[in-house]
Amino acid sequence: MFRRCLVQVLQQRRSIFLHSKQLSKYYTTFSLPRRFPVLAEQANSRNSRSSTPESVDTRATEIKDAKLIFNQAWKNIEDHYGRENIHLPREIIFLMGKGTHTPSILRARGITNPPISVSQLLQTPECKELINQGQMISDRYVIELVLHAMLDCDPTVGVLVDGFPRTDIQVEALRLLHDKMTELRRQYWDTDRRDQFPRPVFRICVLYVDEEISVQRQLARGRMIREHNMEVKKTGQGVLWEERVTDNDESLIRERYAIFKAHYGSLLKLSKMFPFHLVNATGSIKEVLHIILKEFEYQSSLELDSDTYDSISHIPLASQIGVHARQDLISRLEHYQQTEPYNLQKAIQFIDEQVIPQVHRHAISGHANVRTENPMLGDDHLAAIVMDVLSERGYHVYLDRRAHHVPVRFDLKTGKIELDTHHIYLLTVEFPKHYIRPLEQKFN
Repeated sequence: MFRRCLVQVLQQRRSIFLHSKQLSKYYTTFSLPRRFPVLAEQANSRNSRSSTPESVDTRATEIKDAKLIFNQAWKNIEDHYGRENIHLPREIIFLMGKGTHTPSILRARGITNPPISVSQLLQTPECKELINQGQMISDRYVIELVLHAMLDCDPTVGVLVDGFPRTDIQVEALRLLHDKMTELRRQYWDTDRRDQFPRPVFRICVLYVDEEISVQRQLARGRMIREHNMEVKKTGQGVLWEERVTDNDESLIRERYAIFKAHYGSLLKLSKMFPFHLVNATGSIKEVLHIILKEFEYQSSLELDSDTYDSISHIPLASQIGVHARQDLISRLEHYQQTEPYNLQKAIQFIDEQVIPQVHRHAISGHANVRTENPMLGDDHLAAIVMDVLSERGYHVYLDRRAHHVPVRFDLKTGKIELDTHHIYLLTVEFPKHYIRPLEQKFN
């Protein structure tokens, strides 16, 4: 039974390999596949080209800053294709764990694009050498190759990416790709190119197998491949199956599994960005596929309907509101000083006389309420200057305006009540608390 299942798996793997090999392309990147360049001549070459675009790409490879790496990769993509020719698929499935489930997932999701196998993209001699040694390829190199491959697909249907992401940098790059696709969707929403930039739908599938089971499966697969290939060579009948170095060496298999475990933290980070569950892949292909499709249903249930999403997507995310807040604040304060110093001084005087005394009085609590009827806070512009000055000094400020209507006269003949309106302004100021240690604890 096990042998029959293994033959089925190997045949599926072979069909995937042949299909992807026929359709695969080798893409040109400026990135280096090796994670850490070690040759002295490479270092000297980089120093001599420090001002060239290639050296910028090289530094992006070495610096473990996901945003820098992704931005450089995306710039290369736009320079290569032109933004007007960028058209990514709407649904992208990221599969990690076992590529043997790829055909069944593609059929179930109706995806006709060939799968993007990261291992097939990395077929350069240097990459093969590193993989055979059980090592990983540089994030910079992998990210750019995956972007090229995605743009080589039919964008009207989905695509499956097998073997990505694996590292912290790749996980963060996936989030940045989602943000970039969303940004382009928003940017071209009111143009005739809106359909060229669809709302991204990412599906995450992480297949997990126990280490011992994984090792035994790969060793058994290696034995069967060797037996099959020996038979083909003897008889001259049949087709040779792909043989991996890691299928024959237990130490290399465990080394690769150790790398997977070392990057388990990356998967946890990924689950915070795109919620998903690990899928236990120890069952049959049919059983595992059922679990995978249930997982995709769960992920889909967490998303808004497409029309609803498009209706509200123009509202900025809370996480993006404060990205340039500090720079904008400094710019406004300098503008006040240059163009309306009188109003700035008026705001500072109000702070000195009415705010700071209350702050000192409530220094321990870290919270002060300033109630005033000063009409200055009724002026939106002057109130904004006050809040900007306090914000620059590190305070968190909230302003609430309320109108109180007080009866002042009653007309006995008409029954009319004359009201006097008082405007009350509540300025809430928050700042770090100071904890005072109780006296008795000092002597314990």
